[in-house]
Amino acid sequence: MVRSTVKHSFTKSTVVLALVFLLAVALTVDFLWASMSSTSSIASSWTSRKDRIVVIPNAGNHTENKKKFDNKEDKNRGSQRDLSGTFADLPAPELEWEQMPSAPVPRLDGFAIQIKNLLYVFSGYGTLDYVHSHVDVYNFMDNSWGGRFDTPKDMANSHLGMASDGRYIYIVSGQKGPQCRGPIAHTFVLDTQTKKWESLPPLPAPRYVPFLYK
Repeated sequence: MVRSTVKHSFTKSTVVLALVFLLAVALTVDFLWASMSSTSSIASSWTSRKDRIVVIPNAGNHTENKKKFDNKEDKNRGSQRDLSGTFADLPAPELEWEQMPSAPVPRLDGFAIQIKNLLYVFSGYGTLDYVHSHVDVYNFMDNSWGGRFDTPKDMANSHLGMASDGRYIYIVSGQKGPQCRGPIAHTFVLDTQTKKWESLPPLPAPRYVPFLYK
């Protein structure tokens, strides 16, 4: 009976020791495997870093290449028209300009309106202390000025509002006199065929540079 009990205890201890031994072997193998993987990862990381090494070019070579590029750009610009940065990205066709005969008098802040081949230029400042009170007419057919005629005495000299229906020109309010003065409310109509003026009912209130739409 005693022998049976001792034998059973010995067998149980042997099994426990065997399990402990196998567990220790498994842990040792796992540790060695992890160490080898870590070493391999470090080696591959070092290799990839070596592959990513950037070679900085010699500063002297860069300067020389830049000079060659600038010289090439200068040669290309020689056959092109230079534009400001504002319009460099827009198409800019070459337009031909033709100088026309100078106006009979210098003008500032007058008004001009075209009917068929005639351009009617009204009043305006000659100087700050002098204003015009007449109309100059330009003929596009023969490129000449002519047919000057006076404006009504009470009509504004600057800051005019105008519109036309193809024959009549309507003049509305504006400023009368030189310097800087208040606006008036007078309105007039010009028959361009007869060169005759007529007054129209004044505006309800005076104003500068009104916008007229036919």
